Amino acid sequence: SLQHLTCLTYLNLRGNQMGEGIKIFADILPHLVSLNFLDISYNNLTFEGMRIMVHALQQLTSLTSLNFAGSGIKAEGMKILGPVLR
Repeated sequence: SLQHLTCLTYLNLRGNQMGEGIKIFADILPHLVSLNFLDISYNNLTFEGMRIMVHALQQLTSLTSLNFAGSGIKAEGMKILGPVLR
């Protein structure tokens, strides 16, 4: 499982249509302590999915690049994502 890949630095999940699977991924994400790059573009995230992801992303201090392009994030999703971006 991904959570055991603590040395993983690059993860591209572009276009996987994660849907409800975003909850499972968000549970695994904090274990990826070396992750620098994350691409979850084109996954049609809902507001709830974005809220779940934001909580997980706050724990990733090594992340320097994040791609959400084409994921259907609306203004309210961007508002909750904003504080995570540093």
